[in-house]
Parts: sequence; structure tokens; C-alpha cells
Amino acid sequence: MTIKHNVPRFVPILYFAYGSNLHQEQMKNRCPDSQPVARATAHDFSLTFRGNYRGNGVADIQPTKGRRVEGALYKVSWDDLIALDRYEGYPFLYQRQLISVSTKEGPVNAFVYRMNKGFHYQAPSNSYFDIIRQGYRDWAMAETPLLSARDRLSQPHHAAK
Repeated sequence: MTIKHNVPRFVPILYFAYGSNLHQEQMKNRCPDSQPVARATAHDFSLTFRGNYRGNGVADIQPTKGRRVEGALYKVSWDDLIALDRYEGYPFLYQRQLISVSTKEGPVNAFVYRMNKGFHYQAPSNSYFDIIRQGYRDWAMAETPLLSARDRLSQPHHAAK
């Protein structure tokens, strides 16, 4: 079941991607109507990996004062949004939320998927990480924040949590 969040079907929908959906070819396959719009930044969030997808973490953003997450905006159709809901495991794994992100033209509101509480921090698989890394390259974004997010979870003190 998909909850529609009262978005009229005729209104262009902006989606903020920060994980594997940065990979433009993958996004086009999942959401055929999607159109890349621009790079964007979510302020007061940090990138991490959580969950337990086959024993590996998947991308998530969490509120963190003073930090930021680089990502990208896509314009998506209503059918694309429903497809994203299914792919992201909405509403069981992720919740869809409307947040403000910054672009070169100024702030805009966009939908984003944030993981539900109760999922532990977990490093991603190499293959999943490589998909995200290609997405960073597709959007010409610096990879350092992505590498840092993964490396933080590879430290011994995170393995016990």
C-alpha cells in the first residue's frame, strides 16, 4: 500500500537522491520518467549506512547539526514515485519525507527516503558501494564524504554496535 502524501498527480515531484539512485543509469531503469535536475545539498544531515540487506548496510541520512549530505535532484512522475516507494521498502524500511535542500538557484523542497529507527549501523557491500560511487562520478561530486561514511563503519568500535 502506498500513502500519497497529498501530492497532486499533475505537480512535478522533486526527489533528492543520496545513495545508489545517484547512479543515473540505474535511476533511469527504475524510474523511466525521471529527469536529472541538479546537484543539491541537505544541510544538518550526515551520510551513513544502516539496515541489514543480506548482511550489509544501505545508505541513509540522519540529522546531524552542522553537517551536510551532497546528492542530486531528479524530477519524477507519480508512477516513478510509486516505483521508488516499492524499491526503498516504504513504509517498512524507509519513510518518505519532504525536506528542504539547497541548489545553486536556491532552496527547494524535495522528497527523500530516510530509514526507520531500529536498524543498526552496518557497512555496505562492495558492489552496492561501487554503484553509489559511480553515481558520485555521474554527478561529478567529490567522493571523500562517501568514503568517510563507509570507513567510519569499518572501524572496530562500530562492529560491536
